[in-house]
Amino acid sequence: MIRPVRIRHARLLAEAHAALVRGGREAEVTKARNARVLEKARSIVARAREEDRLRRVAKFSALKALDQVRSAFGSMRASTSSEVDRERWRGRQELVERELREIMTRASK
Repeated sequence: MIRPVRIRHARLLAEAHAALVRGGREAEVTKARNARVLEKARSIVARAREEDRLRRVAKFSALKALDQVRSAFGSMRASTSSEVDRERWRGRQELVERELREIMTRASK
């Protein structure tokens, strides 16, 4: 079995490939290259799937947090009798909700 060699220079790689082909090892070279390409493709697909999963988790977590924020701020506004306090709580709620929506937007991309 031929161990893959990482040569960056295209000419050197072509010469090494030609030498191995002349030596009757073309099948091994092709098999090793195909194995490398397949492994690289698998790692790219796995990384993409993990990134997609993390985006979905982030979006779902932000949705849950948004629901909790609305509930908590609603309870706070209901517990106070001052209209000034209620307006402060509304302002803070809008700030938190805006940040959570921004997280959801970034997670959707």
